[in-house]
Amino acid sequence: MIRAFSVSCLLELHVVLTRDEEQAREVLAESLRELGTEPPATLDLRRIPFSGQWGLASSVCMQLSRSNGREPAPEGLSKKEAKQWEQARSRERSQHLAEQVAAHLRNRGLFSDVQAQNGYVNMYFDTADVARRLLRDVHRSGENFGRGEPKTETLMVEYGQPNTHKMIHIGHLRNITLGDALSRILDFDGYHVLKTSYIGDIGSMVIKWLWGYQKWHEGEQPGKDIGAWMEGIYVEANRAIAESTEHEAEYRAAFARWDRQEPAIRQLWERTREWSLEYFQRIFGELGVSFDVWFYESEFEEPGKQVVRELLEQGIAEIDDGAPIVRLDEKLGLAHETYRNFLLQRSDGTSLYQTKELALTRRKFDEYHIDRSLVVVDVRQTLYFQQVFKTLELFGYEQAAQSTHVPYELVTLTTGPMSSRKGTTVGYGDLASDMQTRALVTVREKNPEMPPEQQEEIARVVSIGAMKFGMLDRDNTKLLVFDREEALDFDGFSAPYVQYAHARACRILEKAPAIDWDTLRADDLTPTETNLLETIG
Repeated sequence: MIRAFSVSCLLELHVVLTRDEEQAREVLAESLRELGTEPPATLDLRRIPFSGQWGLASSVCMQLSRSNGREPAPEGLSKKEAKQWEQARSRERSQHLAEQVAAHLRNRGLFSDVQAQNGYVNMYFDTADVARRLLRDVHRSGENFGRGEPKTETLMVEYGQPNTHKMIHIGHLRNITLGDALSRILDFDGYHVLKTSYIGDIGSMVIKWLWGYQKWHEGEQPGKDIGAWMEGIYVEANRAIAESTEHEAEYRAAFARWDRQEPAIRQLWERTREWSLEYFQRIFGELGVSFDVWFYESEFEEPGKQVVRELLEQGIAEIDDGAPIVRLDEKLGLAHETYRNFLLQRSDGTSLYQTKELALTRRKFDEYHIDRSLVVVDVRQTLYFQQVFKTLELFGYEQAAQSTHVPYELVTLTTGPMSSRKGTTVGYGDLASDMQTRALVTVREKNPEMPPEQQEEIARVVSIGAMKFGMLDRDNTKLLVFDREEALDFDGFSAPYVQYAHARACRILEKAPAIDWDTLRADDLTPTETNLLETIG
């Protein structure tokens, strides 16, 4: 999940306090020398937990009191009593030295307050000064505020893997939104990120659709809602095949024609596949999502079989009951069942999904020279991706050990679960249209004087934000029940509330006078304001 990645942005408050820490370390060392005590090679400094003030604490006085020799304990004490006496004397010495250092530091002008507490020297910075410098640095950083230092690692994030000849539904929306957010975060953190989508454009579902189209819809062209039209043909074909042995035989005959790559079915596949790809591009565009690299399942049939042959040749895979497998636990020397046996291909030599997955991942490593592959796929595929990566690790790809599956749980609506086969899936098109209609009602109520075109544009932006926010505001490993009304609530924890707050903040900044950030005084800050600055930093 996303929180598994240590995204350590270069925060401006950290930068401000790091500079202060360097100064504090220097003046603390100088004060000790002036008091006749040589400071240790390493001066301990720690951030004091924020409670309205920013500060640093040092335990150097306790360190010095322990290292500068012990006083002999009074005679007649037991070992335990002598130890307790020495500990008490050490506390007294460290507190005495801390009080001397604190008094010395108060005259240096760097701190607003210095306290000696239990042997610690607690140094507090001027809140107004820290606030001014933080705000100045944030203002100067602009859109790069918080951006991480450039890193040498190249990451490939795979997400948005819809199947052609079907519609993009609400479950895909969680995948796309999660993958896009993860890519943006990693890019902002300084990684070189390649965003990729792996399109499922072959397989039984596609052949069912082609058979159904030829049987009942030959010559038809897709209308405005391509996804719903394609989904309808698939559901119709799937139901007919399940209910009739005659239809099932026709479907298998169509599959045989595909296996022989007969020109007629190949041409139909190419033409109708293009309809799907245009539909995908339109939806990705509406969501503000783009990809650097596109992969297609149809590209990896033969490369996948080649990977299997090489795994067999190298002794990584073996034949079991006529089919090639990798005994992962045995090969990895694991005593307990962990990754199990990984079936690579059917016994008749035809490909499985994992046959192509191995070739896809190999190409990522070989052609794009990535350091890690991150694959956003639903949580049910966790073991599958562990098997893929472990197999490639045995194959000699070190990057596979660093690669990971980013899981997410399924999405349902308040009306209950969805099923593509049963035709109860809620498509992206229907959801987006309904969300925009609902948003438009609220926008018109709140802004009756606004021109209609502007109302519609705001409703569009609000509805897209509501769908994205609704997919991200819950832990990605937990089942998500998407509530349309909750997602569009202007007064709750929702996209419209955040968007409205952002718009209000922008209007305030537009009307604010020019600020001289070098002379600004941020005096009399309230606890709410300092807490906000701590959060910003």
